[in-house]
Amino acid sequence: MSESKLDIDHLAKLARIRLSEDEKLRLMEQLQSIVGYCSKVVAAKTENLEPLVHAFEHEENTWDEDIPNDVEPADYLTENAPEIKENQIVVPKVL
Repeated sequence: MSESKLDIDHLAKLARIRLSEDEKLRLMEQLQSIVGYCSKVVAAKTENLEPLVHAFEHEENTWDEDIPNDVEPADYLTENAPEIKENQIVVPKVL
């Protein structure tokens, strides 16, 4: 991908921004650096690696059991509401 030329003018038009010539040169260098890094990542040898299921695969980092409780969601949500009407929270108009 480093061989293909990045069209900074087209990218600026898509982003709806105006760039000076100095900004275009600096941006071109930065984008080429990013594309170069991506090509290194693509070239990494990953054939013998197993897929990672989760970042924390240790026993001590597991979640607690999902146990249902007796709290009604509506009661829990409306507990601290200043005003309730027909089991819904009343809020002031925004418009």
